[in-house]
Amino acid sequence: MKKIPVGATIAHAYRFAFGDFLKILGVMWPALALMWVPSFLMRQQLMTLSTQMVSQDFSAFRSLLPFFVVFYVLALILIFMQVIGIAQIALDRRRGPVWFYFWLGRPVWRLIGYFLLLIVAFIIGWVLVVLADLLVGFLMRLLVASTGNGILAATLGFLSILLLLVPPCAFFYSLIRLTFLLIPVVAAEENDFALKLSWDLGRGNFWRMFVIHLATLGPFLILESVYVFGFMFKGLPFPPPHPTAEQTAAFQAAANARMIEMVNVMYHYWYISYPLMMAAIAIFYGLCTGAQCFAYLALKEDEASAPVTAD
Repeated sequence: MKKIPVGATIAHAYRFAFGDFLKILGVMWPALALMWVPSFLMRQQLMTLSTQMVSQDFSAFRSLLPFFVVFYVLALILIFMQVIGIAQIALDRRRGPVWFYFWLGRPVWRLIGYFLLLIVAFIIGWVLVVLADLLVGFLMRLLVASTGNGILAATLGFLSILLLLVPPCAFFYSLIRLTFLLIPVVAAEENDFALKLSWDLGRGNFWRMFVIHLATLGPFLILESVYVFGFMFKGLPFPPPHPTAEQTAAFQAAANARMIEMVNVMYHYWYISYPLMMAAIAIFYGLCTGAQCFAYLALKEDEASAPVTAD
């Protein structure tokens, strides 16, 4: 059973995200332009829409609903296209100019299909998790109520907590195992059922995949927290622990006003905000996709030709 080299994979992911930044940007900019140009041209209508929705007026949203449906479907396809293009660079399968990329080949549609399948499976899985937790909780309450022994009741209560944690943990475990290697498996155009191959390749590597996720996603989660609490919510009148309806409404109104203000600033200084967002997205995709691709290569290739060294 092969192991993913954690340290080397993280190091390769960061080298890929920053060292091949221009190549990644070459893959992303055509798709991002197609997604951002309509929103930029319609910024006035979108700002009006945001203002109306704050006051619970959804008439403008209903009139723009066809646009949003088409826009978000196309955006979803373009996002998967970018991911496949970046994975092909990381897997050294990229062909064509480095400054332009627009390809809707079979791997893109396969990846979309697998993720749609995963969404359905995880919705069903989460429903089963909730039902299992409700059943376990109900049975444990019956057992605790039927015993007159305090120590036994406490023991059963502790066991019920452990049992309630099993379904969510199994759900999270399955999520990591199924998705971590899915993108490189599809981008490498493996002929097998990609979800099964991703699961099989990840056997015995759950904690390694989890640590790699933390190392690549963690910095962005920290930056987002700093942005939200350091800028977005800074100075807002937070309601007390048990707020009245008026206090809650005041906080919501202030938060909405701050959001509209920040969106206005973003549109006004688009020549700064858009390039910064593009750079951040490129690094984010480069880190996450690069880590998964290098882990895949380490698991698939022989030790003599593996691109990453073992821990």
